Amino acid sequence: MKHPFAELPVVLTGTIIPNVPGAASVNPKIRLAEYQQVLQFCQQFAPVIFLENSGYPLKQHAAFAETPRLQIRQFPPSTNPERGKGYQEFEMLDAWLASEPQPPPHWLKITGRYQLKNLRSILNECRRERKYALLIDQLAKQRLARTHLFCVTTAFYQQWIRQLYRQCDDRQNEWIEYVLFRQLEQVAPGQMRIFKNQPDFYARLGSTGNHLPSGSLQWFVKQCLRRVNHLVDERRLLYVR
Repeated sequence: MKHPFAELPVVLTGTIIPNVPGAASVNPKIRLAEYQQVLQFCQQFAPVIFLENSGYPLKQHAAFAETPRLQIRQFPPSTNPERGKGYQEFEMLDAWLASEPQPPPHWLKITGRYQLKNLRSILNECRRERKYALLIDQLAKQRLARTHLFCVTTAFYQQWIRQLYRQCDDRQNEWIEYVLFRQLEQVAPGQMRIFKNQPDFYARLGSTGNHLPSGSLQWFVKQCLRRVNHLVDERRLLYVR
C-alpha cells in the first residue's frame, strides 16, 4: 500500500489568530491572506500539510479545502501562550506527529508566512539527501538554530526534538532557537548539517513586522560564503549573518 506521504511534504505551521504577546501582525484577515499565498506557492512544488493552532474556522474558506496536494491539521490554542511562539509551534508539531496515523518519514518544515523563493532548490537538496537526518542552519557565534526552516526525518525528531518545547520560555530568553541549539550539541557528528543552498525568503518577522533583508546580490554573497563554510564546517555557519 502506498504511503500517504510518499513524496517529501512541506509542513507549514500557522496561527491565524495570534495567541502570543508582542506579535506585530495581529489582523486575522491579513494573516489568512498571507498564509493562503504561501500555501498556493508551495503546492506548485510539493504536497503541503498545514498545521494551525488558533481554532480559526478554516473550512469557511475554499482555499483551505483539502486536496491531494493540501492537508489541513488543526489543533486547539496552547494553554501556555505566555511562553512564546516557539513553545507553541513545537508543541503543535509534537501534537501533529502524535495524532498522524502514518506520519511522513521525513519532511521540510517552514514557518507558515515565510515564502521561500528558492523552494524548488531546497526541496531538491532535501530529496537527494541520504546521509543526514537533519538539515538546519545553526549559527556558531550566536549559538542558535534557525527553526523557521529545517528538513528532518520523523525518527530523528522523535528522538531529539520531541517535548523540547517544554524547556522554552520567551520571558526567560529561553527561545526555541537557543534551546534547540543546546540540544543538538548532544547529537553525534554525522547526523546533521547546514543547508548547501542559501534560503531566499520573502517574509515579515512576526515580532516586529519588518521584512527580512533580501536582494539578489545579498543572496549571492551569502551563497558564496555558505559554499566556503561547507568545506570547513558542515555542522554550523561560522559567519554572523
